[in-house]
Amino acid sequence: MKLMLGHQGDWVVDPRELASRLDVRVADLKRMKRRGQVDAKLATGDGQDTGLSRVTVRLPDRGWSGTFDQGGALISEDVW
Repeated sequence: MKLMLGHQGDWVVDPRELASRLDVRVADLKRMKRRGQVDAKLATGDGQDTGLSRVTVRLPDRGWSGTFDQGGALISEDVW
């Protein structure tokens, strides 16, 4: 999984990979996003974590977070 810069200057994670990690179908994830049921946040590290980014995605009944290095590569993740 990679964290990539999108065409509009936003950060993007492939929805197919994210849906897989959240154990939902891609179509369901997209539908929940349209309905405002997906809370996604990006935080950039500072101090000891400078250069790292953390993406957190929450659905009504589950969540995922991943830490990415400066090149956008996933280095750790949690699912709940």
